Amino acid sequence: MSDTEAVFTLTQNEDTLKVYPFYFELKLRYQLIDRKLNLTYEVKNTGTAELLFSIGAHPAFAVPNTPNTVYEDYYLAFNADEKLTFWKLEDGLVANETELIELGGHRLNLKHSLFYNDALVFKTLQSNCISLLNTKNDYGLHFHFEEFPFFGIWAATDAPFICLEPWCGVADGVNHDQELARKEGIIKLDIGENWSRFWEVECF
Repeated sequence: MSDTEAVFTLTQNEDTLKVYPFYFELKLRYQLIDRKLNLTYEVKNTGTAELLFSIGAHPAFAVPNTPNTVYEDYYLAFNADEKLTFWKLEDGLVANETELIELGGHRLNLKHSLFYNDALVFKTLQSNCISLLNTKNDYGLHFHFEEFPFFGIWAATDAPFICLEPWCGVADGVNHDQELARKEGIIKLDIGENWSRFWEVECF
């Protein structure tokens, strides 16, 4: 712990072992570096068997976030993608149906109706940076992430925020057999092994 860093640690206990029978150590390391917030996930298998897990983030950002702007003034800029294929959700499960969004200049304009049918779930995103920008001023943020194979974008109905969600793992598919080892995106960590990923927000 310091003025610019906070670390939170979670390990198994009697309650977790009843529903998640694995021994582990999870650390969330938050660091402030100038105008950047960095979050690193650190996972260690402390047990005597293979560790199965998924992990992801659910950060929300206010929209609008400056005076004299409205939700529809904002957009997401993708540093690589020109079109987005997303998987629809059905009662919280990933459906077999996809939909294509064509981006104009790598840009997805925000509107509340985008999320009326729940989150947009991406499995083939090419970008590793998504920027939240607006058409009225030069304030915004860059959201950097690496090695997250799934990504979600979500907002509650007509809510004044947007969630940018890098995931290592995804909800079950509608036809999944509920066997954890066969869950899409499940991570398998050998005894004593360590694993980490990070994402970063840069405000300007």
